[in-house]
Amino acid sequence: EQQQQEPEPLCLEYATLHTLPLHVRQLLSSYNGRSASSVELLTLLIYALALECGYVERHIYATKRAELKPVPAIGSFHIYNVRMLSQLLPKLQSANEATPLRLELRSLVEEHDESSESALLSHLMISALGSDLLIVTLGPVPPIVDCGYSVCLTVPRYVINVQLRPHQLRFRKLDELTLQLREKLYQPMRVQQLQRLKLYRNPTLLGLPEELYSRIFRHLSRNQLNIVANVNRQLCGY
Repeated sequence: EQQQQEPEPLCLEYATLHTLPLHVRQLLSSYNGRSASSVELLTLLIYALALECGYVERHIYATKRAELKPVPAIGSFHIYNVRMLSQLLPKLQSANEATPLRLELRSLVEEHDESSESALLSHLMISALGSDLLIVTLGPVPPIVDCGYSVCLTVPRYVINVQLRPHQLRFRKLDELTLQLREKLYQPMRVQQLQRLKLYRNPTLLGLPEELYSRIFRHLSRNQLNIVANVNRQLCGY
């Protein structure tokens, strides 16, 4: 009864052995009725978090592009996009056992002209497997020459090497896995990309609803109003 009362988490970070986000369950459904290695399941979790952080596999993006919602620069998680895109699982395993993951990703950003910025929005994710260590690297595609980012994961720390059903019973420390991937891989790459696109990652006064300006500015002194006007000329009209 206690397990049934647990609320369904929206993100992988808050998942437990008994409650997974809908998008993770949808991805896992591809493994129903068959065994899966620890590396396969960890790779699936890596992709699930990529969806949460505003990335999607390139071919799936092409298929679902018309249905996607724009993702503002100040965030990356859009529940509608994540749940829709997780209905399709890309081929996550490569033929080379030493590099079990090779995935072309596309970033989801707010609406703008993408035709001339295709390379800026594209990334290549690859991994290298050595013993129990999985090194995951995310980098831009040519002709972009910006740096990439890597993280080293200990496979059995996050997916134990025991065949249990359902597969989610093998997951461990998902909050830690989320932090490692988000802080060392996905967010640095997204910030680097947004800077190249000249999109603002942090909200500013210009992002507020217009009806709020008069309510805010009436509490400021004339000197403070002059400072605001000098910082951003677009606010002079208020």
